[in-house]
Amino acid sequence: MSDSQQLWENLAACWSADPGDRLAALGAVAVDDVAYRDPGTEVRGLTELAAYMIGFVPAFPGHRLRIDEVHDHHDRSLAQWTQLGEHGEPAMAGVSTALHRDGRLADITQFFLPA
Repeated sequence: MSDSQQLWENLAACWSADPGDRLAALGAVAVDDVAYRDPGTEVRGLTELAAYMIGFVPAFPGHRLRIDEVHDHHDRSLAQWTQLGEHGEPAMAGVSTALHRDGRLADITQFFLPA
């Protein structure tokens, strides 16, 4: 598994992580001043991103993110992912891009694909 693939796998796990462990888990995959944006939000910093992620579990109980494919070059990567439902069924798909800095994700943009 490539370093970029591992970063995306670890970031995906953060969305479903125990809230008490989430900030430390994020710190292992993203820089302190990480920028994150998706169609519904734009946040900066590990603390703001961890707070935003808190809403994921109650909004999508039993769901998790699966990283399907990662492409990378020149300190950038693109991840294709699927949000899986409670029973492993696909619920949503998307792509995310990131700039890498110091071996971690620094600037993340998520796109949700139409069903």
